[in-house]
Amino acid sequence: MPFFQSQGAVLHYQKWGHGLPLFFIHPPAMGAATFYEQRKLGKDFQVVLLDARGHGFSQAGKGSLTISEWAQDLYNLADELRLDKVLLCGYSSGGSVALEFALTWPERTAGVVTAGGFPEVCSTLLQEEFEAGIRITEKGWMGLLAGILSFSNSTHESHRKAIADTIRNSSAPLVRSLYTSGLFYSCKNQLPALKVPLLLMYGTKDWYVHYYQYLFYKYAIQAPKDVVMVSGVGHQIPTLKPEEYNAVVSRFAKQLEAGG
Repeated sequence: MPFFQSQGAVLHYQKWGHGLPLFFIHPPAMGAATFYEQRKLGKDFQVVLLDARGHGFSQAGKGSLTISEWAQDLYNLADELRLDKVLLCGYSSGGSVALEFALTWPERTAGVVTAGGFPEVCSTLLQEEFEAGIRITEKGWMGLLAGILSFSNSTHESHRKAIADTIRNSSAPLVRSLYTSGLFYSCKNQLPALKVPLLLMYGTKDWYVHYYQYLFYKYAIQAPKDVVMVSGVGHQIPTLKPEEYNAVVSRFAKQLEAGG
């Protein structure tokens, strides 16, 4: 398993394939195991998965993990792999990390894909989800969190086990720190400066985050944008609808490679 050092911690990553680098960014707690089905994209692209600090096989390092700190770890990984530009694919609040990276280092960003993404948490149900994660991790109930997230994100036993094992092995304080940072993170006022291509994916059943696409259209006025609605799924597009998700990401990546 490959490792590298970033911000005082030894972090675990995985990579497959060659071509345009696709950085897949997981939600709190779930780790790189989230993107089990995205490894298939390695036949056309370079797929890169990183366990955030305190997640999975990555060391905890310092006692906090914020959206900006995680973006810095990804930037350091891009440097480690000597990658000029990367396509950032963020799932749920992993999309906030992708946006933070793109806004901080636009020259290293080929584009951004979000699945159930949002520039800030400003709806009641989404806020309650973050607060539930904070309460669970405050209690140290990582087994409970493992059960909830693994069963809601996959119907395959092996994938569920990989996600659950990652969560059980993750640092409750750092997962809590990431939930807290995500709850209060906002890049809405910085979005007018975003110029890289932006692809927004939402599940048709994920109705309580559909509102956020309008914030992107209102504020990310310079970024070329598109929205894809994936039918028959809620928030868990990469894990429950991997074929559809992979097809959309692949098409977007090939457009970027072609300069379109």
